Amino acid sequence: MFSQWISRFAAQSDSSETADTVDLARVCVVLLVEVARSDNDLTQEELDTMAAAVKSTSSLSTQEIDQLISSCLAEADQAISLHQHIRLINDTFSHEQKVQLMEQMWSVAYADGDLDRYEEYTIRKTSDLIYLKHRDFMQAKLRVLDRVNSA
Repeated sequence: MFSQWISRFAAQSDSSETADTVDLARVCVVLLVEVARSDNDLTQEELDTMAAAVKSTSSLSTQEIDQLISSCLAEADQAISLHQHIRLINDTFSHEQKVQLMEQMWSVAYADGDLDRYEEYTIRKTSDLIYLKHRDFMQAKLRVLDRVNSA
């Protein structure tokens, strides 16, 4: 289903840039979904935060973002490994993009007002897998906490 959607979406574009944007956005959404699902309580606030994160880092429309999130949520139960997603991040993301992804993950974790230990574990494990230093991991967390506390 998702492959058909990507094919149709890519066919509408003259360049592969749009397909690359969708692939990178999908990778981010998959990881954000993992954070949101890790505490076994997926909330509307977390879904809204995911949508806002993707919107801030891509040129996808709101409808495309909603479809992307729905697709990733539907596929999350069948996911065996995140290896291919982590590999794509390591191959294509700059250090700044990785830190931005880390902040998005923290935003999703704090969206429902409660940081669960499984959410933190998921973020910490992802941070290790994408080769971020502990300093970057903690600074991203503190920046998100500052935003949450000042809101």
